[in-house]
Amino acid sequence: MEEVKNDELDEDFVNEVENAIKSIFSQLPIKYIGSSTMQGISFVKFLENTIERMNSSEVSSLLSIPSEYESVIQFVAQEAIKESIEKYKERMNALINEGGKLPILWKKSSNFTEQLGKEMCKFKEELAVRNSKELTIYNENIAKELWIEYVEIGLYSNENNSFKNAEDLQYALKLFESNYNKSMKESPEADKIITSYKTNQYSAAIDYMARLGRINKELAKTMYTREVAHRKQLEASAREEALRIEIELWSREREEYEKNIEIKTLELQANIRQQKQLHHEEEKGSNKIKENLWVCIKNHIRKILSPCKH
Repeated sequence: MEEVKNDELDEDFVNEVENAIKSIFSQLPIKYIGSSTMQGISFVKFLENTIERMNSSEVSSLLSIPSEYESVIQFVAQEAIKESIEKYKERMNALINEGGKLPILWKKSSNFTEQLGKEMCKFKEELAVRNSKELTIYNENIAKELWIEYVEIGLYSNENNSFKNAEDLQYALKLFESNYNKSMKESPEADKIITSYKTNQYSAAIDYMARLGRINKELAKTMYTREVAHRKQLEASAREEALRIEIELWSREREEYEKNIEIKTLELQANIRQQKQLHHEEEKGSNKIKENLWVCIKNHIRKILSPCKH
């Protein structure tokens, strides 16, 4: 369907589809690029222009818009924090301001805080999934563009520009990796993508050159074995990086947990001391009252018995 040209379709059908797409774009939320905002249609136009420039033959190297991309990342992170704080404030205000809500049992308050904490963790996990997806898409696009520019062009172009031997292919693969490492967003997702390329695209390129007779079978086998070893090394590095990130997250959460436990322990100890002090003062006051009462009773008895002596 994507290969069918507009002039081959019914005109009314094309108009309806275009109007439907414009209607959807017009209702998209505002997007932020740098300090500017864009409505749905203008944002899509921005993307179309960017892709057009990236595919243009006049652009000799990969188009990069790091400042805009970083601003989007920062904006999303700020919005995530803002949304978390707003959600907390909203729930706490609802608890405090609604009639009949206060006072509540401390057990019920603890359950409410626990439920809110679970919601915040769920939101954090959803944000992590979304961020991982965006990192994958970004790095996949980088790899695809670089592969076409440095490798694919030499595999499938005409006789003059095509790779002649293994050295040409290896040089192109090095350029691809070098530029990918410079352009990608460093992350486990980026490591997985380059690993995937070494598993699939690298093998396919070596096999293709071997079928054309530009690489002998023994050399192709050696290159393939070397790339497999490198791929396994990258896979190990990716697992190590993912584990490191996870451990750092656990460490921060554990430190925060231990800090909160220490604070609560100190509060409990202070509360116990205060209770003991109050109990001691109450006991002392009670004894004083009893002593004064007993003195009063004795004095009253004396007054009563005094006339009897006369």
